[in-house]
Amino acid sequence: MATQTEGMYAGEFLVSEGDDSLISREAITVNAGESLVAGQVLGKITRAANAAVVTGSIATTVLTVTAVTSGVLAVGQTLSGSGVTAGTKITALVTGIGGVGTYTVSASQTAASTAITATSAAAVAGTNTGNGVMGAITVGNAAKAGAYALKVTKAGANVGDFQVSDPDGHIVGLGTVAVAFSGGGLSFTLADGSTDFAVGDTFAITVAAGSGNYAMHDPSGIDGRESAVAILFESVDATLANKPGVSIERLAEVNGDEITWKTGISAPDKTAGIESLKARSVIVR
Repeated sequence: MATQTEGMYAGEFLVSEGDDSLISREAITVNAGESLVAGQVLGKITRAANAAVVTGSIATTVLTVTAVTSGVLAVGQTLSGSGVTAGTKITALVTGIGGVGTYTVSASQTAASTAITATSAAAVAGTNTGNGVMGAITVGNAAKAGAYALKVTKAGANVGDFQVSDPDGHIVGLGTVAVAFSGGGLSFTLADGSTDFAVGDTFAITVAAGSGNYAMHDPSGIDGRESAVAILFESVDATLANKPGVSIERLAEVNGDEITWKTGISAPDKTAGIESLKARSVIVR
């Protein structure tokens, strides 16, 4: 006789929640490509994935991707490549969910099939004296979505110092022109130009916000899902497209034996996830 395994019922993992269940629960969107069971520990996509390299073409406002060299495409990323209009961003998923498929972009254009790089951070120079340019920007897990401000604080021949402030206005690091900088979740090199920077020259560095969708918590994530923030109330199959769901976000106790973590999660990562949930008043018993 075949053995049948009964799946988890909606909310079966709950020990208790707020007097009014609406206090504990939140309507969410589960990210396309996810198929999750009730009790799955969730992360939230708070910033666009760092970078991707793909092969694709653009007709009007539709990007068609035919191959992926590396990374994952996401809403908010800025595109660059031969024939691609500067500043073009991905604004919506169509048939693509991070890889091969179609996407809506912000600028109408025609670009033949080419290698396209998608990044989650873009820099725009102010009305500067110096003409040095910003190199490639790497976005780490400590980065915040929003606008960072770089301001030159000391000028010199072929040199210069600057400070970087995060979207909340906090200074996250001091740097030097032509020397690799790392701080506030960003890494880059501001190159020296033929005309030196002057005190007060600026760059605005914008880190694209994520979709706000929820996905399986993954400690190795690079878009916000590395932090455990909620637990899925009932199963959702979003394999082909974004789907609505309900999460347990606050003021709840859950049975640790009845929630689901990513397969293979390490003990330290699981402990960190439990602490992250606890900080949101979701207590794992």
